[in-house]
Amino acid sequence: MKKLLSTVLAIIMVVSMIIPVSAASAKELNFKDRHTFAEYESTLKNLSKDYSEITELFSLGTTWRENNIWCLKITNKAIDDSKKTGIAVIANIHGGEQEGGESALYSAIALCKNSTTKEIKEILDGYIIYIVPVMNPDGYIQSFVLNNRPNLHPTDKNGDGVSFSDPYTDINGDGFISTVYKGKKDTKIEDRIEIGMESPDWDKNGKLGDDPRSSGIDLNRTFEYNYGRYDIETDPEVNKDSKSVIGQDATRTNGKGKAAGMEPEVKAIQRFFAKYPVDAMTSVHTGQQSVLYPWCYRAYDPNNELDSQIPHMKEVSEKLAKIYTDYTGRNFYAKQSHSDYPTSAEMIDYTYGRHRINSYTIEVYGPGMSDPNSEDIFERSLWNNKLPETKWQFYDQKQIKNELKLDPKALGLKDGEGLWFEADSWSQMSGKAPEDQDVMVEGFYKVLVELIKTEEPGGNNNYVLPEYLK
Repeated sequence: MKKLLSTVLAIIMVVSMIIPVSAASAKELNFKDRHTFAEYESTLKNLSKDYSEITELFSLGTTWRENNIWCLKITNKAIDDSKKTGIAVIANIHGGEQEGGESALYSAIALCKNSTTKEIKEILDGYIIYIVPVMNPDGYIQSFVLNNRPNLHPTDKNGDGVSFSDPYTDINGDGFISTVYKGKKDTKIEDRIEIGMESPDWDKNGKLGDDPRSSGIDLNRTFEYNYGRYDIETDPEVNKDSKSVIGQDATRTNGKGKAAGMEPEVKAIQRFFAKYPVDAMTSVHTGQQSVLYPWCYRAYDPNNELDSQIPHMKEVSEKLAKIYTDYTGRNFYAKQSHSDYPTSAEMIDYTYGRHRINSYTIEVYGPGMSDPNSEDIFERSLWNNKLPETKWQFYDQKQIKNELKLDPKALGLKDGEGLWFEADSWSQMSGKAPEDQDVMVEGFYKVLVELIKTEEPGGNNNYVLPEYLK
């Protein structure tokens, strides 16, 4: 009996060596939950092994913190790539917009799992799907601490010569990063004085969290197309009601960094579009529920030859928004990006302006409750989830010393004053999935499949590669 058992075990070991069981196949990801960047990496690697006949995983480059910007190529490898149409999905350019990354990752899994069905097999025969679930890995990882839009370009906000010398840290152990105020225990909320963000004052300068891990650079304002552009003399958004020039300029170009195309993440994506021809792409975001199309920097001009593809993108955007609305039961709308809010040097302006790629920004999630009676389409198009209520916690000077390990004198506290910690809904939701995220990501997958079908299969239709990029 013992010999038989040994033989059986040996056979199992041999079989397990021949047929590896990966995390992706042995344990399905639960898309009701949020996933770490490490889970993204392991899932993508497992997909490339489990579905090697239709996938290829490669890095587009690395970030300031040496994280890879992974791209999963999905197509029928038995058919020549030159006979297929390219489609690109680039998600999570903004670190804290994690639902976008989840949607892209789910779609990669779903395309692979459904690759033998008639619908998806036909897609993989005629198209190449490139999926980059996390374009901004550093920002994504940091957003598990506190929602962080930028990348982690080394930045010295407090001028002490050290980058990120006072990062946000949970020092009271409640699991959140709070905004810190000073005041007395009976001080009203409106009278409390903000003094910083939760940290142990790593740099010991008496200012809490004054050099966090965040660059202030919005990667989606730094592409090499109309970088920093602002036309005060012709912009109706400025002139219609005499808004301040500074305010409008900030709307368009805030966070643009020092120069166009200089951040490693943006360089990697621009190289990708120069190397891999695609006819349609979507940049996946969160913050509202919409499908947007170029231009971001100006209104549509029917007499401008550059705008010739915009009517097509408008039609597609309206179709995709309806699919998302019908599937999720939440409202999504379609707009030209400039009429939603004007910006410049966004990814979709770059891809359309440089390469003539039909380009879309798909925003998959707007947190909070919709107002169906509002005249603002944004306020009518939210996820209808109740966000956590703000939590306040007071610490007297004894608790500040003993529990928080901070020096009340260094913080400038007077007799009777203490610290108020405010954990708002953004703080409490950092690194957490909203309710019905599984519905959200499945809805995006359905939208993506329809987006693919709006392009003719079998080869490049509109993509161009300018001579200066060859």
